[in-house]
Amino acid sequence: MSPKLSPLILAASLLVTLTSFGQEKPAVPRDLPVDRIAVDGGELRGLIYGVSARGEVWFACRKVWLKKAYPELAARLEKEQEEREWDLRTDYIRRLAQWDKSLESSPENRPLKDFIDQEISRMDPGLGTEKPASRGPFILVKLDAAQARKLVRAKPEHLRLALTGWKEEVEKLEEQPAAATIAELKKDGIQWDKESPDFSSRMPGMPVETESDWELRKAFLGFARGRQLRFQGTGETIFETPEGGGVGAGAGLGLDQILGKLGPGILNGALGELLGEAGQGRQDNQRAAVEAAKVADQKKIRQFRLTRVQPDLVRRQVVVEDTLHAKLPGPNGLAWKQIHREEIQADAAIARPQTEARIQQDPRAGPMLAQLRQVGLGEKLDEAVRFGAATLEAQQQAEAGFQAALKRYTARVDGPPIRWLAPAVGKAP
Repeated sequence: MSPKLSPLILAASLLVTLTSFGQEKPAVPRDLPVDRIAVDGGELRGLIYGVSARGEVWFACRKVWLKKAYPELAARLEKEQEEREWDLRTDYIRRLAQWDKSLESSPENRPLKDFIDQEISRMDPGLGTEKPASRGPFILVKLDAAQARKLVRAKPEHLRLALTGWKEEVEKLEEQPAAATIAELKKDGIQWDKESPDFSSRMPGMPVETESDWELRKAFLGFARGRQLRFQGTGETIFETPEGGGVGAGAGLGLDQILGKLGPGILNGALGELLGEAGQGRQDNQRAAVEAAKVADQKKIRQFRLTRVQPDLVRRQVVVEDTLHAKLPGPNGLAWKQIHREEIQADAAIARPQTEARIQQDPRAGPMLAQLRQVGLGEKLDEAVRFGAATLEAQQQAEAGFQAALKRYTARVDGPPIRWLAPAVGKAP
């Protein structure tokens, strides 16, 4: 499987499917690996960064090329971007200050409030004389829906080529056919089709698109930077794990914790079904989420993470469902919503010798397994241990996926709308 694409790739790939965009026959030079559009004062060549809720298109153009090809156009667009960034920074300062005011002054909220203070200082347009728009290599241009219909699109398969060309600073990328850029990269030993460049950190700031997107941003930042409440369990049974704090919380969840609380429950359930006892089968997470929300309300925490494991003895699979929930404003006031979900499946029929050995040697699970082996349940226990190994593997994958998503959504307060990065977030559970 190829690496995950950057937000720029995702947004551009999504837009390819929109039928409202014309597919005009490109002029010479043919087969450019970038999108292009004629505007007053010249032609923009670059890539689509994203599409607003109103259908406006944000178009990213490499500054060094634009200044060389159309210096007057570049100067005008850079000035427009500079003015826009002053405005958005002022707006972010206002929003951050309001958020800070809404948080109680308590030791538990101190890390989050410190983070907000740092962001306010970073956003302050009065600090220093450096123009904000001059800091990055790109100019963002907002095209209205009517303009966007005149876009001439590059071939979808060349999108990664253009991004890699930008990364490697191919000078004539916007002027030469794709084949010439491919040859140039190949000469330098670069496999462009295996690259996944991400320019999100080097893009100009983006204004808040909608109030709901801002609330989502705060929810992800609140979990990443503030008090963390996490639950794990199986079926409708859940337990609260110790608060870790920080983006990496939960990444170090030890084998003793998994097997000491969650693991034995799964192991016992698996043993029960393997020994002929009736099992409950896979269950929905709604009741578990409701119980977790009650605890969050008592603790006055507006986000929680819920990781549930579901062993499927019939299909010999383990399913780990990892979700993040937040209390967000809505038509009827604050309400809990699921804002992130990932499901990992692991084949419990596959042998995992190293992980199975860890389970056998675990100080909590090991003695229980040894006792049961003495009464002749060895074969059944081996199968149960295999389920435990599959559970650990799936849990590790879920943890890695969650941390990657959290990093993506919280990398910048003024980053692209979360809707661009994850269109499914914010839906009700």
